Amino acid sequence: MSARLTARLALGTVVLATGIAALPAPAAAAPDPATLAAVTERDPATGNNIKYPVKPGDVVPASLGVTNLGDAPVKGVVVQVRAFDDLDLLTTYDNCWYTVDSNLDIAWCEFDDELAAHATLAPAGDLIVTKPDARPDKVTTVVFRWASKKWADELGGVQQLAKNDGNGTEPVRGSGATLTLTPRELSLSSTPRPINFVYASLVTPTSGPTATPSPTTSATPSVSASPTAGLPSASPSAPGAAGGDGGGLPVTGSKTATMVSAGVVLLLLGGAGYLVARRRRTRFVA
Repeated sequence: MSARLTARLALGTVVLATGIAALPAPAAAAPDPATLAAVTERDPATGNNIKYPVKPGDVVPASLGVTNLGDAPVKGVVVQVRAFDDLDLLTTYDNCWYTVDSNLDIAWCEFDDELAAHATLAPAGDLIVTKPDARPDKVTTVVFRWASKKWADELGGVQQLAKNDGNGTEPVRGSGATLTLTPRELSLSSTPRPINFVYASLVTPTSGPTATPSPTTSATPSVSASPTAGLPSASPSAPGAAGGDGGGLPVTGSKTATMVSAGVVLLLLGGAGYLVARRRRTRFVA
């Protein structure tokens, strides 16, 4: 390869790497002033989140609660709910905005309720349903996150947050009744955080069409994120934690493009470095 071609390859690699590095990073969201914990039903004997057995077309009777860990009331809260694969969201509530990203159904719902210090509230209506043609390997996990309404409003409100989650696709507002919150008794995990998981497993009736198995439990995955981590204005498509007995959560959305670009840059840099080093190798003449 000629010295000129080698130099052009090296220059092109540097330009490409510089261009990608210069791309604007998403603006970091301000920390949420509220200290909230996402809570759901747990087995008192094991401390693990309950896994709900459901049939195709069933509603998942999960509690997606929020506890105020602070010493002051929080005036208004919002929740982001993400249902994977063959778990869908009921798009009926007029205080929720719905969007889709790859194999994710996503909702952002807002509530004007005041959440008292150390109190717990949970949605009074059902949010999650299985597809009529659901497959067992596609019924696993729902992820939900809570934040203060003040935090959401500073980022444009729940409609804008839903739009961000859908990669710019216009979200759809529910056309039914308003989803409300009600007080609930739900236990905190050993490491309270604003993100939590709900698990489901697809089953078949064992003794007639009305047979319903008892809920089982599922280990809660370890999440090392801080209370405000993973809640930027853009959508975190995967929570980055194992889904208990269901295994790792699916990789979704368009975030893999950044990883591919980084890999291409590293490959080109390595190739250019090798060619330059080869060109400069000292030749021994007998």
